[in-house]
Amino acid sequence: MNPKNLSLATLSRLFAILVGVIMWASCGGSSNTTTTTTGSPAVTLSVATLNFSSAVNVASAPQSVTITNSGTATLTFSSITPSTGFSQTNTCGTGIAAGGSCAVSVTFTPTSTATVPGTLTITDNASNSPQSVTLSGTGTSVSISTNTLSFSDVAVGTTSLPESVTVNNAGTSPVAISTPTISGDFAISTSNTTCSTSLAAGANCAIGVTFSPVGSGPWTGTLAFVVGGVPENVTLTGTNTVANTVPVSVNFGPTGSYANGIYTSVTVCVPGSTTNCTTIPNVLVDTGSVGLRLLSSGAAGVTTQVGSLGLPGITDPTTSLPIYECVQYGDLSYTWGPMQMATVQVGGETASQVPTASGGTANAGIPIQVITSATQPPQDVLYNGTEYANPCTYNSDGTATGGADDDTVANLGSNGILGVGLFPQDCGLDCTTLANATGQYVAYGASNGTADVEPTALADQAWNPVAAFPVDNNGVWLSLPSIPAAGQATVAGTLTFGIGTETNNAIPSGANVYEIDDYGNFASATYNGVTYNSTNSGGSFIDSGSNALYVSDETTLDTTDCSGEEAGFYCPTSTLNLSLGLEGTNSTSPTTVSLPIANAVDLFSANTSYAAFNDLAGPSCTPTTTSPCTSATDMWDLGLPFFFGQTNGIFVGIYGTNTTYPNGYWAF
Repeated sequence: MNPKNLSLATLSRLFAILVGVIMWASCGGSSNTTTTTTGSPAVTLSVATLNFSSAVNVASAPQSVTITNSGTATLTFSSITPSTGFSQTNTCGTGIAAGGSCAVSVTFTPTSTATVPGTLTITDNASNSPQSVTLSGTGTSVSISTNTLSFSDVAVGTTSLPESVTVNNAGTSPVAISTPTISGDFAISTSNTTCSTSLAAGANCAIGVTFSPVGSGPWTGTLAFVVGGVPENVTLTGTNTVANTVPVSVNFGPTGSYANGIYTSVTVCVPGSTTNCTTIPNVLVDTGSVGLRLLSSGAAGVTTQVGSLGLPGITDPTTSLPIYECVQYGDLSYTWGPMQMATVQVGGETASQVPTASGGTANAGIPIQVITSATQPPQDVLYNGTEYANPCTYNSDGTATGGADDDTVANLGSNGILGVGLFPQDCGLDCTTLANATGQYVAYGASNGTADVEPTALADQAWNPVAAFPVDNNGVWLSLPSIPAAGQATVAGTLTFGIGTETNNAIPSGANVYEIDDYGNFASATYNGVTYNSTNSGGSFIDSGSNALYVSDETTLDTTDCSGEEAGFYCPTSTLNLSLGLEGTNSTSPTTVSLPIANAVDLFSANTSYAAFNDLAGPSCTPTTTSPCTSATDMWDLGLPFFFGQTNGIFVGIYGTNTTYPNGYWAF
């Protein structure tokens, strides 16, 4: 309103009103103080009634009442009390501020099928205290045996035995049962579940549950169903024990004649399947190589041969040809066959994929070599378009090395090789570039003999299964007991996965740790004043896949090679005890180990039933008239005999898993 438009009469009336207001405000004296009220609390309840239904002697699901202080002062509680048969818990404490609220949770536990009336009484300092909520509870004739199921010490990757919840109907008429649902790493066991859609009067039935832990837990879940109109919820909990050990045995193996072979069983599956699998016994445990290699066919004691599983093959992205591998061993023998993907389980540990950091895909399996029988590797391979002799089986001049094709149980001495050595892959970064490729991986066209050396990604190379385990993936610990000098028929030992990852795999305080060099060897080995290392000799290393101590040559050791059937082993006139100094690249003080060498002919002939010997040895170099053995050709291969009786066992730490020893290490 614009004041300029007011009439004189209007202005007069406004003036009179203003004077009156001023005079009224002056009445009562000159004091200007005011009086403030303290207010009072008031209670508002979210519900007026609660109705419960539960099986006799089974607590019902909780229901809640929200108490709100809708007043202007603090609400103080004297008591919150339910009638007999009902119970409560609350978040109210001693009181709530104005505008605040709290919750009371009420449950009902019936002792019979009768309906029980009750009251939740709330006593406080509000003017309408006490307040109340009307309660009603009914017991049903249906009950369950437990509200909780617990599973203990179930290995990751395995399934527990079933546990059951029993549902009872004590009434005189049938009740309906809903289809149960379940959450977490738990499943309904159909073979142990007898409940259907209805439960007859006076009858009972069971719902079976199993636990299959995956990952690292903790594991919780819920089994839920409705019976007779009453919701039932069973709390599920589980704990795991990682089955990180697997038994190993030194025996004659599947050929019945292989001395100092150490074996275990391995299960392989088509990736993503738990049924299209086969378990392979008598797989050689080899700390001196990397990757799982299994015979495609002819494996002894196997119902389903690996070759019949239909494992998916790995294809070279450049040529679209299958990737094959040819691996040569110290005795010049070799394995040849395609790379295929498989889920690999050893004991309670499972490798279901290559780690994503190395290009793996979830649940796609890991690459293994499937050794083909009666199929020779190509004599020549193409490298950048130029033809070269296959380095796996031929010398650079094109002559054959003479190594045997390990494509049978007889030649291999086992059904396969479990390489659990120092590296995650058997070739690593070298093979990912053509410039550094070693030639062991080729894109091979079997129909036309095409064999191209191509770069091979980490995810396509043979993987150390241990490095692909979700846990316990930083190494292994191989432990064998002491045996007599004369040998023993068989020896039982333990292969433990992981180092310092569980309570059962810590390196003992008295063990020495030896970091390896860039070639996978000790930094040095010293014998009789001569030092051997990777640059001036064949190196020195630990290798459970070698059935003897393959050390130096007969001239250096002043001993004699065996002849006849035992050629390739040493036959000294009396037992030798060599002292070998070992040192790691971590500059530990050199440690001297003793290597006993007995006469192989005497060992074998004295006890023909013995498969295990701690003093069996052979030369690492056999001289010829044109090629004598020297320190440059000799190596120190500490094979299986070295493992017997090691007080601390022998730990094999995988490359890149320990910041203190990044190259990998041995500890014993």
